[in-house]
Amino acid sequence: MHTGKDYSDDFSDQGINYDFPATKRNGSHDQNEIQALKNCYEAKIPLFVISKSANKKLRDVHIGLIENFDNEQNKAYIKFVSLKELDVSEPQLVRDTQAKYINKFDALVNKSQVTTSAKRQKRILASDKTPKKVLRYIEDYARNPNVVAEALYKAKGICEACHQPAPFIKKSNGEPYLEVHHIKPLSEGGEDSLENVQAICPNCHRKMHFG
Repeated sequence: MHTGKDYSDDFSDQGINYDFPATKRNGSHDQNEIQALKNCYEAKIPLFVISKSANKKLRDVHIGLIENFDNEQNKAYIKFVSLKELDVSEPQLVRDTQAKYINKFDALVNKSQVTTSAKRQKRILASDKTPKKVLRYIEDYARNPNVVAEALYKAKGICEACHQPAPFIKKSNGEPYLEVHHIKPLSEGGEDSLENVQAICPNCHRKMHFG
């Protein structure tokens, strides 16, 4: 998030009393930003605050946690924190899509599977049962929600790969659960279009990527 010229914020070295945006940006940018703030507050997710720097060519970046989210006053207080306070290791830059990151983890699992159970158990006993938290920066694609919605509508709850009904109904909207898969991956230049997607069940989706 940015502190902008269109609205004033009470800014200090310790944090910021952030006024909810009320700008002239097109669409629902302001409401989306407010909802994102609320999500971070409820899930206790850290966020980055970008502010003006003494050097006009640069920007200062702070890591913050939202300590108070006030819908009535249209404000949120964001306390600046260090990585040590967040109990995370140094940020790890991952220049991958989420799918590629999962593939890399699966490769590590495959490597472990070719060793003996005794060796695996020895490594497990020597490892920490509480995984470290790591901040990751992952490149992804801003997909078109209309393509997803239309693909699901056309599938009518039937997997377009195995032609079986969706395995369950989503609690959030009562719709059959299918996943929209890109036939030619976006990472390989595939289009985010109806011609390049299928609505398929989770099993078939996994098979497409890992089978």
